[in-house]
Amino acid sequence: MLKKRLATLMAAGAMLIGSGATATTVFAGNTGNTTWSNSYSVWSANDHTPARSKENKSAYFNHTKTTDVGYITIWAALYDGRDVSSGHSYRSYAGDITHLYNTAVENYGKGVSVRIESQSYSKGSAHGWWSPDCK
Repeated sequence: MLKKRLATLMAAGAMLIGSGATATTVFAGNTGNTTWSNSYSVWSANDHTPARSKENKSAYFNHTKTTDVGYITIWAALYDGRDVSSGHSYRSYAGDITHLYNTAVENYGKGVSVRIESQSYSKGSAHGWWSPDCK
């Protein structure tokens, strides 16, 4: 009886691995890209991406396509700007791809609305795209 159950479990596991089902289950999330465009000045140094729903515990994905302020500093936040970066911030230059550490799902649950906060004290702008979940 035990041998039969073990054989059944091993066969089911082999079918899952062979089908690739485990890979798609682990990485499912809100991974589509949304564009952002932020403006900065000395008197208004902060801006943020549009908010989106976060579905898993992966990093946020950000691609800073262009910037005319040298670099921007970015970090993970909730929809209302509350920090979920645990102190991690990143300098993002034109062309940079960054995976932002965050604790949004761990602390607030699946489906919480999140955004990327950014800052530059130089007058100018930055543009790019982002997603709340990484593949």
